[in-house]
Amino acid sequence: MKRKLPIDIDLELTEEFIDDFGDFESPQEKCKTKSEKVTPIHEEWNIVKAFNAINNAAPKSQLNKNLFIRCAEAFSFLSDKLGINPVQCVIIAMLIEEGTPMSFRQMGKILGLTRLSMMTYYDDIEELFKMRWLQHRGDSENEGMYDCYALAKGVISAIRENRPFEPEVLECKDTQEFVDRLAEHIRAGFNDENLLFVDEKYWLQEMVNANAELPICRLANDFKDIDCLSLLMLVVADYANFNGSDNEGIGPREVQLVYPHETTPYFRRIVDSMQKGTHVLFRENLIEHKCVDGMAETNLYVATDYLKHEILADFNPLDHSNKHVPKMNGVKSYKDIIPKALFYNQEEQEQVGMLRNILSQDQLPIIQERLKSKGMRTGVCILMHGQPGTGKTATVYELARQTGRDIIQVQVTDFKDKYVGESEAKLKKIFSDYRQYCMNSEVTPILLLNEGDAILSKRIEKVEHSIEQMMNTLQNILLEEMENLQGIMIVTTNLTSNLDTAFERRFIFKVKFEKPGTEVKTHIWQTLVDWLDEEDASTLAKEFDVTGGEIENIARKATMQFVLTGKEADIEMIRKFTKQEKLESNRKPVTGFLPSH
Repeated sequence: MKRKLPIDIDLELTEEFIDDFGDFESPQEKCKTKSEKVTPIHEEWNIVKAFNAINNAAPKSQLNKNLFIRCAEAFSFLSDKLGINPVQCVIIAMLIEEGTPMSFRQMGKILGLTRLSMMTYYDDIEELFKMRWLQHRGDSENEGMYDCYALAKGVISAIRENRPFEPEVLECKDTQEFVDRLAEHIRAGFNDENLLFVDEKYWLQEMVNANAELPICRLANDFKDIDCLSLLMLVVADYANFNGSDNEGIGPREVQLVYPHETTPYFRRIVDSMQKGTHVLFRENLIEHKCVDGMAETNLYVATDYLKHEILADFNPLDHSNKHVPKMNGVKSYKDIIPKALFYNQEEQEQVGMLRNILSQDQLPIIQERLKSKGMRTGVCILMHGQPGTGKTATVYELARQTGRDIIQVQVTDFKDKYVGESEAKLKKIFSDYRQYCMNSEVTPILLLNEGDAILSKRIEKVEHSIEQMMNTLQNILLEEMENLQGIMIVTTNLTSNLDTAFERRFIFKVKFEKPGTEVKTHIWQTLVDWLDEEDASTLAKEFDVTGGEIENIARKATMQFVLTGKEADIEMIRKFTKQEKLESNRKPVTGFLPSH
C-alpha cells in the first residue's frame, strides 16, 4: 500500500522497500547497530505498541524518510486500525507521551524542527480536529496565540484498551433531545476555561450535520457558513438554558467567541450589524434584541417567537424564571367550566365561530406574529353587547373552555373606590398583574371585564365634581391599557348607546346578540326542560317572549317543585311559571342561549 510522506517522494512501504533502504544511514546513525536502526517486525501489534515504537523513533528525526522506514509497519498497522496517516500518528504519539497540551514550538523541539516547519503540517492537525481527536487547549507561549493542542476526552482510554477512538454519537431521535444535548454541551463548555470556541464550532457543525433532517438543522445548514451556524446554535442553547429568566440572551462575549477580534477582519462590521439588527439572523427573523423594561437592548440577543414556536415547535423548554405569578381574584380554570350547548342566530353563530378559531392555541400565536411583522398591535379586544340574559357571559366562558384558556373576571366594583386615587391605582394593578400572569402562563388567559357599562360611557367634557374627574381618569387608563394590550380582553355590556367612540375603535370585534328567532328559543326550551316535545317547545317559544336566562329560571323552579312534591311539572305549570317570570309585558324578544346549570 502507498502512504504519502512529508518528503517529495512516494515510497512503497513493503518488505522489499525496507530491505532496499535498510542500509540507509544518516551521520548520526552510523554508530548504531542494525537492530536499533529498523524497528523489528512484530508478530502481534497492538495500538499501544505501535505508538510506542513511533515515539521511540520520532525524537530528533526531523520527520525524515528514515523515520518512516524504521516505523513503516507501525504506521501501516495504525493506518488500518485507526484511519490516520503517518504524520498524525507522530502527533498523537507525542501528545500521549507528553500528557499535557503542546504547541507547534514544543512539538518541533522534540522532533528537531523549527516552529515554522511544524506549521507546514497544519492540515494534518486540522484533519484530527475534524475527526474530533484533538482540542485546542489555550496559549502557553504568546498572548493571543492559541496554538496548543491536546487529545480529546476518551482518546487515551481507547488506545489503552486497544480499540479505535469513537467520538460521541451525535444523532438525536428528535428536536427535544437535540436541543437538550446542545444546551448541556454549551453549558459545560462555558465552564471549561481552557476550551477554545474554535473546537466548539467543529462540534456544532458535526452535531448539525448528524441531525440534518431536523427543522433547526436544515435551517442552520442553509446558511453554508459555520459562523452563522455557530451563532444560531448559541442562541438556541441560551433559550434552553435560560428560558424566562433575567439571564436569557447572549451578548458581546458570545459574539466575539464566534467572530474573534484578532482573526475576523470584518469584526467591527459584524458587531455593527448585530447592534443595528441587520445581521442575517435578524433578517431571517431568528434573533432579535432583548426587550429590557420596554426598551430594546442592542447588545443582548434572544430567540424570536418564530424560532421558538415554529422552528423549535417540538422542543419543550424548562421555565428558568424566578418570577412570581401574581395572585388575582376572579381566576377560573378552563378545566372547571361546565360544557354547555349555546344557540345563536346565524350572524352571531358566524362571529362566535370566528372568535373560537382566532383564540385557538394553534392559530393565535401565528396571527399575532403576523400582526407584529406588519407593525400592528397584537392584543385582541372584544366587545359583546346585548340585553341581559342573551348569553354574553356564557359565550365568553364557553370560548375559554373550548380554547383551553383560563378566565380572570373583573367587575367594575373591583377597582372603584371612594378614596381619591385608589380606583386608578387598583385598575392599573389589575392590568399589571394580568401582564405578569400572561408572562408566566403557557397559555394566555382571557381578561373578562363583565358588565362594563359604566366605565365605557362617554367621557365628561365639563368636569364639575371629583367623581367625574375620577371616571375620566379611569377611562383614560383603560384606553391606554387596551392600546398596549398583548393578551386577550373581552368586555360585556348591556348598553352601547352611550359608548365612547375611543373605546369603539379599540375593540377589534364587536359582537351584538340580537333577539332570537322561534327556532332558537325552541332549542333552548327542549334542552332545559328535556321532557318537552318539539311541538310544546315550539308553542312556548311562539307564545312567550323570554330570554335564555329566564328559561333557565323557569326550569329551575320546575326542578325545585319536583324535589318538594315529587310531582313533575306539566305544560300548564310551565306556562304559569313563565307568566310569573315576566315583570314587564312589552319587553322585546332577544337572543336566547342555554345558560349554565
